[in-house]
Amino acid sequence: MSSTLESASYGARIIGNPNTPQPLIICFHGSGDSCASWEPLANLLSTSYRVLLWDRRDPDMKPDIAVERMLEYLDGNKIPVPYVLVAHSYGGTFARLFLERRPQQLAGMVLVETGQETAIDPEIEQRQYKAQILGIKPLVVIRGNTLIAKWKQYEQALAAEGNATNPTLMIQKQLLDATDKEDERLKKAQLQLSRNNRYVHIPDCGHGVIRDRPDIVKEAVCWVMENQQARNDEEQKIEVQVNEEQEDKDVVKKSIRTRLREARKAPMVGNITRFLGR
Repeated sequence: MSSTLESASYGARIIGNPNTPQPLIICFHGSGDSCASWEPLANLLSTSYRVLLWDRRDPDMKPDIAVERMLEYLDGNKIPVPYVLVAHSYGGTFARLFLERRPQQLAGMVLVETGQETAIDPEIEQRQYKAQILGIKPLVVIRGNTLIAKWKQYEQALAAEGNATNPTLMIQKQLLDATDKEDERLKKAQLQLSRNNRYVHIPDCGHGVIRDRPDIVKEAVCWVMENQQARNDEEQKIEVQVNEEQEDKDVVKKSIRTRLREARKAPMVGNITRFLGR
């Protein structure tokens, strides 16, 4: 089952199981991409979940305005919360802005090859990290190997040259190592968004993880869904524990009040006895 809404600036299509009690999955595609990039993953998820495929059609639209349009769509169509956000590449900017606007409406996030985009305000980024804005809501960060083609070129050149000390090859390797290390740092930094996180590295896959390894992204989404339920159970457990502690306090208070009443009565009984004995 699917529902579609079209406009000049965006296209929205919800597919999947309409009877699922699980949160709606919202997909954010990368720059120069479209909803079509999500088809392999959407096909895997649609049997168990509902998936919103959101197409940004105006490449010049600012991220904050694009997110505002999405929120208007969700609110206007009374689509129930919470949501699980799944973002790829530049789509991470839109997911992070959504998180900034409506953190209470999210059940979790999956960030695929995101973190290197620069469109998000650094102050917003650092504030989200410092606050661990997702709390204990589940987060998965997936890192592919953006440099996989460059590494293959280096290995081919090395095999042809047969000399790793060649100055050109040495410089090339140093640049690849440095870039790879920085990419890892940026990806792992996103783990600060939640205290309940998971990091997945796929060294044999390039930047297009959602197309090339939708199975791994599906596993990440399923983990978020499972831990989202565990989070709800934990919150209920904490609530029960708090109620039990409150009941214990009430019992203690009642016990203290009873003892005080008895203590007040004791001297009075003694005085009456002495008076009658006179």
